[in-house]
Amino acid sequence: MLLALLLVSEGFGEDCKIRSKGYVDGGPGKDGIPSVNSPQFNPITHSDLGNPTMVLGVYVNGTARAYPTHILRWHEIVNDIIEGRRIAVTYSVLAGSSVGFFVKEEQATFGTSGWLYENNLVMYDRGQGYEWIQLLARRVTTCDTVSRFPMMLTTWGSWKEIHPNTELLSTRTGYDRDYSMDPYPQYSTNEDIYFITSYRSNAKPYNLYPPKSSAFILDAPELEQRFLFPQNAIGRAGAFAFTILNNTVNNIAPQRVHAVFHVGKYAHPVLQEMVDHAIVVAHSAKKSLSAAWLVTTNLSMNGTLWKKSFHLLNHSRIVNLLDSTLHEPLFGVDFSSYYAEGVFQVPANISIAATLASRANPASTNSSYGNCSLSSRVTVRFQAFQLPLFSSYWFTATAVFPKANILVENNGFRFESYDPEIIYQQPWRPWMIASLVVLSTLALVIISCFAFYIYHLVNRKRFKRLNEAAEMLTGSMHDEMRLLVQAGIIDPADLH
Repeated sequence: MLLALLLVSEGFGEDCKIRSKGYVDGGPGKDGIPSVNSPQFNPITHSDLGNPTMVLGVYVNGTARAYPTHILRWHEIVNDIIEGRRIAVTYSVLAGSSVGFFVKEEQATFGTSGWLYENNLVMYDRGQGYEWIQLLARRVTTCDTVSRFPMMLTTWGSWKEIHPNTELLSTRTGYDRDYSMDPYPQYSTNEDIYFITSYRSNAKPYNLYPPKSSAFILDAPELEQRFLFPQNAIGRAGAFAFTILNNTVNNIAPQRVHAVFHVGKYAHPVLQEMVDHAIVVAHSAKKSLSAAWLVTTNLSMNGTLWKKSFHLLNHSRIVNLLDSTLHEPLFGVDFSSYYAEGVFQVPANISIAATLASRANPASTNSSYGNCSLSSRVTVRFQAFQLPLFSSYWFTATAVFPKANILVENNGFRFESYDPEIIYQQPWRPWMIASLVVLSTLALVIISCFAFYIYHLVNRKRFKRLNEAAEMLTGSMHDEMRLLVQAGIIDPADLH
């Protein structure tokens, strides 16, 4: 089963309005990039796809499917139905972003609108005709949102390893395309940005990483919180845990979360007895796997130690090692885990005080946890829900979410946020410079021709008089020469 989890509060307020300067016409027009509306799939046994090939992995209602990005680069949207559930798998080539959406019946299917917001895909639903911004997951003109589900950008080899019964999107899309060709050659490897953007390479947070480097986005818009995890940083951390406290980020001082967790129709419910939480984000660079989970517990797990105890194990499993004296993990989740629940045991007096006491008296940790004997233990119940974590190019992520909390590495890992001035500019690209040179040359030729025409027009009468005088002079000289020949003064042979 799949969790569709939202953090709810009293609405978006004014922050849901988009910046109109970033909303531009992308060129191809409505459905100029056609969506795939009747996808066909092959079983894993009939696939010859290479393991390094990038795919978008989806697991909904017990069914796993993979959508190769080299197909999505031609279509950007695949409308699909899995076990009766309408979904849209979307991939914005210019933004490098991938998001999965649940589609309501009244929305029917999604298509490409031809518009962009900060170089990000703007979709429209064919049922009502509304436009939706992919990364914001909301309408262009209102605060209405569309539900998202977890979707993983990974390699075909890693995806089929964690989902051995997966299906693979076929190239039989109904369109005549050469899917071995890239319609945007070298775009992902150069620093070209095609359309107007608020990204600036000379200001923070934009210049923290190269524009086309990868970042992961965890979005909690109802709490006005967005979290960016640069792939390099989260890759070095392996796993990073934090909490959301009173609409602020705090990964040091523990407090109980003040948000309300709400789950949708297709999700497991969060038990009312759950009183504490941690949000865990993990990335395996070796296997190109990434995911985020909400872990809830029925007892308070306060303390820095709790959040720092999540680790990536063998590039494939996230475990909680509460203390070095506990050799076995308390619990763990795999990248394939969309929901998990169970129990684990901890020392009865786990708290900030107990944590500090154990750190202050290392010798006592062999037999006690602070002032509490390790033999005195309590059982903790937990639930783990996978959250939507989306990938994107760094320039798009920071342009769409300039005030996001960014994971940085500075004597450990922590969040930093910025409040940059929003300035829009059209980025210069090599083809623009070449076009400018060609247009300048053409303009120079046109101006020269026009100047010659004016000069000729102004001096036309003068040229006419000069031509008439020349003709008269030529005629007069011809008559004089004829008389001299007749008089025998000039030999006719001398004239040739």
